[in-house]
Amino acid sequence: MRTLLVALAAALVLASVALADPLDPKKVLVPADEAYAARVALSQADLGEGWSGGAIKPPSSLKAPVCPQLRPDFSDLTITGHAESAWDNGNGGIQVVSDVEVWRTPKQMAAHYKRMLRPKINACLRYALLKDVGGTNVTILPVKRTTFPKLAPVTRHYRAPLWVKSGNQRFTVYSDLIYLGKGRTQVYINVIAPASAERQLKGFETRIARAIAARMRG
Repeated sequence: MRTLLVALAAALVLASVALADPLDPKKVLVPADEAYAARVALSQADLGEGWSGGAIKPPSSLKAPVCPQLRPDFSDLTITGHAESAWDNGNGGIQVVSDVEVWRTPKQMAAHYKRMLRPKINACLRYALLKDVGGTNVTILPVKRTTFPKLAPVTRHYRAPLWVKSGNQRFTVYSDLIYLGKGRTQVYINVIAPASAERQLKGFETRIARAIAARMRG
């Protein structure tokens, strides 16, 4: 189960990797904003001992998720800072990815979220997962928005349950996605964990999201 869970988590993390799209925002990176984005991204200090990972290269496409139901045009917006990090806690089977994007103005950050976080986002997130990890051994259930502490002016939490078959066994994996937005900064946190860790997930996700939100500028 552990080996399969790691492989599935890797596929889910890579699901956001896509080729550049004409509807993507522009990317004009500013050194100060790049450094700031790296500071905001999830770090070892946020997680504690027992976690491995670090900074990873952001994908070329900046418009995720991508689906037929929701194709907003972000080409009039500009990102000036971008950083990602990925972490794994080993035998616990939990993987976390944080994605930090800094926009040219607070108005642009708000516009990006307004165009993306529409009612169809649930179906869009499920479509993206179906495309990347769906198959005979993985069944993706409907994505639902769930309650979560309001840690930033924009705060959203979504959960995608996945039924995974391994031999004669079947187990459930959660792909939780947290969106935070404040000032010029927006953050995506993707937590992938076995359903057996559900009791600890809410507290864990709240803790790491609060640590990141505390570093976001207004």
